[in-house]
Amino acid sequence: MTSDAPIGLIDSGIGGLSIWRAIRRLLPAERMAYIADQAYFPYGDKAPEDLCERTESLSRVLLDKGCKLIVLACNTASVQTLAHVRAVFPDVPFVGVVPVIKTLARTTRTGTIALLCTSSTAQSPYTRMLFESFAPDKQMVIVDCQGLESLVEAGELRSPALRAHLANVLQPVTTAGADVIGLSCTHYPLVRGAIKRALGPGVRVFEPSRPVARRVASLLTASGELATARAGADFFGTTGEVEAYRALVGKIVATDGAEFGSVEAL
Repeated sequence: MTSDAPIGLIDSGIGGLSIWRAIRRLLPAERMAYIADQAYFPYGDKAPEDLCERTESLSRVLLDKGCKLIVLACNTASVQTLAHVRAVFPDVPFVGVVPVIKTLARTTRTGTIALLCTSSTAQSPYTRMLFESFAPDKQMVIVDCQGLESLVEAGELRSPALRAHLANVLQPVTTAGADVIGLSCTHYPLVRGAIKRALGPGVRVFEPSRPVARRVASLLTASGELATARAGADFFGTTGEVEAYRALVGKIVATDGAEFGSVEAL
């Protein structure tokens, strides 16, 4: 694989753009190919075996585009399908996004930590393993923020509906006395400011985009595949409606010169 090959990213929608943004800031010379599986959004309520089929199929699309590394830029896809795609494509480096429980446990002063996530991430054995490994002596508040990713996906990034939803679902965090919270869906960092305002100054907010970007940089450095100059345009694909997707992506990241297109999965 050559250093000017793109980095691939997969998410159920636009949430993975929080990871895309962090990679672009850290590695500005890298070209990226991003796929939003909007026809199957949201991933949080889908069966693990179905998600494995989706991420395998979309990984093949990215590999056909010559991607040198693939990021599952979605917490649900990562906890449910990362082992599967690594087994199917053993020669491809995959990077996942996992709940930042270790960071929360290390940072809390009150001993109570909160995790904002989808139902699938909350219920996954992987999340339970992280908690038992890194925070067995901490009180955990799981906030199933069902519906928040849909508001973000609809472009409701600053709306009254978003503020009302956050005020409702985040109440258990302050009631329990949590002083740290992890954003465990990649859609959530896109409204991090609104989340911080809803929680107030007493709760610190953590999310995994920068650690994921650093992991990507580390792997590409080790393999000698870091790009020195961007060779070609970024690609934004969707299994949904392209023009609506183009408008939504443009609200979040710079798309000058980027290519947009339709993608088929399965």
